Amino acid sequence: MADNILVIAEARGDRLAGVTLESISHGRGLAAAIGGTLCVLVAAADAAPLVAEAARYGAQRVYIAESPELATYRPGPFTDAAAAAVQAAQPAAVLFSGSAEGRDVASACAARLGAGCLIDATGLELADGGFVATHPCFGGSVIASMQVTAGPTVVAVRPSSFAREEAPAEPEVVPLAVAFGPASLLTTIADVVCENAGIVSLEEAAIVVSGGRGVGSAEGFAVVEELAAAIGAAVGASRAVVDAGWKHHQYQVGQTGKTVSPKLYIACGLSGSIQHRAGMQSSQHIVAINKDAEAPIFSIADFGVVGDLFTVVPALTEEIRRRKAAN
Repeated sequence: MADNILVIAEARGDRLAGVTLESISHGRGLAAAIGGTLCVLVAAADAAPLVAEAARYGAQRVYIAESPELATYRPGPFTDAAAAAVQAAQPAAVLFSGSAEGRDVASACAARLGAGCLIDATGLELADGGFVATHPCFGGSVIASMQVTAGPTVVAVRPSSFAREEAPAEPEVVPLAVAFGPASLLTTIADVVCENAGIVSLEEAAIVVSGGRGVGSAEGFAVVEELAAAIGAAVGASRAVVDAGWKHHQYQVGQTGKTVSPKLYIACGLSGSIQHRAGMQSSQHIVAINKDAEAPIFSIADFGVVGDLFTVVPALTEEIRRRKAAN
């Protein structure tokens, strides 16, 4: 087994994504266990602030790929950078973000390496002479253990799966000369539109408040948004809400939406279909508010309130605001 761990960093502006910081934190332990080095790839137009953040979380070696071609996401250039870092680091395992972009590059990189690719992993440990990843499947009803049998272990990590811990270090910084293949530059970015800039990201939020069909209308969804604003939470929605046009697809949590693993998930007017539970049941604590005492969501909830959400949620919002004002 090679003796290094490589984390392919994902940026959010001039900051590293939360899942990258979690992967670096977890990667420190894996690298120590195999007597190797924790390496991080930072691919960006300006790497300096990202390198500093990686160092704060314990990166021991940082590979830098800087180029205008890496200013905004395109799968080709970022796959080229990731492949170059793998060649330089010779890692036993490569950890990517489990975001849409991270899964995109992870699968392309694994194909180039002739290696297996483990997607949406919620755990990664040493076992049986290699790395074993855990992955919820069949709507979360089964937890599968997976292992790569050829090449380095390529893993896309679900956000909020690992603890995030600072461990300041002074890493070795290694510039990478990345050759972008012609096929990698066939597409260009004409424009980048950021909708709802400044809102809390669903994938990285510690608290998520979601609304379901029970909100009744786009106007009814306001009570969910007010509660989220009061506690600094991200806003989520069920597929039924999105299909009805009450919220955009970017808010959808579930099997055909986003997968979240916050510390607290508050489900308002959500029945708890299999499709929705697949995207949120790994949350650490689940609170369900529904007037139907037989709703399936209560079977996975840690705390349940049987009542009209239009009575319960505004009362909860007001109480939170009152307590915050008192402090």
